[in-house]
Amino acid sequence: MNRVWLIIFGDFIAFWVSFLMIILMRFEPATYHTAVSTHLIPFIILYISWVLSFYLFGLYDLFNIKPIIPHLRRFGMAISVSFIIGIFLFYFVSAFGITPKTNLIFQITGFGLISFFIRRVIYILFSKTITRPVILVGTSSDINELKNIIVNHPQLGLKLISHTEYSAKALHDFADTQNAVFIFEKIPDVIPKEIILSIYKNNSEIINVAQAYERYLDKVSISHVSQSWIVENINIKESIMYKITKKVVDIFISLLILIISSPFLIIAIIARLIEDGRPIFFKQKRVGKNGEIFNLYKLRSMIVLAPDGSAETKEAKWCVGRDDSRITPVGKIIRKLHIDEIPQMINIIKGDISLVGPRPERPEFVSQLEGIIPHYELRHIIRPGFTGWAQIKYKYARTIDDSKEKFEYDLYYIKNRNIFIDFGIILRTIQIIFTH
Repeated sequence: MNRVWLIIFGDFIAFWVSFLMIILMRFEPATYHTAVSTHLIPFIILYISWVLSFYLFGLYDLFNIKPIIPHLRRFGMAISVSFIIGIFLFYFVSAFGITPKTNLIFQITGFGLISFFIRRVIYILFSKTITRPVILVGTSSDINELKNIIVNHPQLGLKLISHTEYSAKALHDFADTQNAVFIFEKIPDVIPKEIILSIYKNNSEIINVAQAYERYLDKVSISHVSQSWIVENINIKESIMYKITKKVVDIFISLLILIISSPFLIIAIIARLIEDGRPIFFKQKRVGKNGEIFNLYKLRSMIVLAPDGSAETKEAKWCVGRDDSRITPVGKIIRKLHIDEIPQMINIIKGDISLVGPRPERPEFVSQLEGIIPHYELRHIIRPGFTGWAQIKYKYARTIDDSKEKFEYDLYYIKNRNIFIDFGIILRTIQIIFTH
């Protein structure tokens, strides 16, 4: 988290430098004070909106500061959206009494260039200078995945110095290493006292794979979830304040979405009627909290093969995404625009699902997955969601392996859920809807 705050601080520096450059270049010395007093508050509000925009595009995620083409494209999109926000604030809201044209262009250009430069510097610092030595102990697939992440993403600030299957050797050889992280597949039951003291004296730490997954990958490894882990880490109790806030936000946002999206929903309904008639909507069985079955509402985007409006005749089939031959031409458009998901706001108002939570699965898939993925039933101890941690962190689940991966993200959310994570998921979902 400290590294993320350093990136935010870098953007703060970029804002102030670009702001001061505008004052120095665009105004006479005698008018500096007036220029600052009239521009400061509006531009600070603008900066806050830019930080929000950067967050929506994932630019405060350490994985996204690596200077590769997809991340640079993401940065460019965020800057473009930030410029549009500036135009909206100054020319449509008009609450600040100023309409800066050239100054706004200079500000966003200067901010973008300086922010990009600072991010490059931070990337170099994180990947080459501000690093922690890592000692991996074990040969499991989880250990190997962590190894690949550490090697391929140096901006995380981790440097692999050893990977061995022998815990005694790792502890003996690297006990004197400063500020190291020992990641064990299984922490030894007995570690010599002098080695433990040496590790603590050198500001190092010992963690297991499960802890490392949470810290660096934002998920929980299923292979390290045991009955004792569940008892110690999963809490179904939620504070009254969290429950009330979550319910109020659920109803408010779902009603807001229904109102704002109603013109698009009406157009989509007409288009579907013209394309292949009724039914327009269909209900699909899903598994909710405590395993209860409910009907999830959707705008139909596939061909009709069954009386209930579904595109299946015999058994449930995994959707294969955009290439699914069952999706109609209009269906592809409404899926692209996520209009087919709008009726689920009714499910939120009814209390079948929440705005944020593990995505509800079909009973046919749940019974299959529970027989393959350990502890999969834990997804149902809280209310499912329209969107969730797994949805913003991982691709669409098309296979058993994909479902296993998404379940690991669901476990992370179930363990760590709070109102701040919920708001973050909502904001990132908005970004995904408008950029995918």
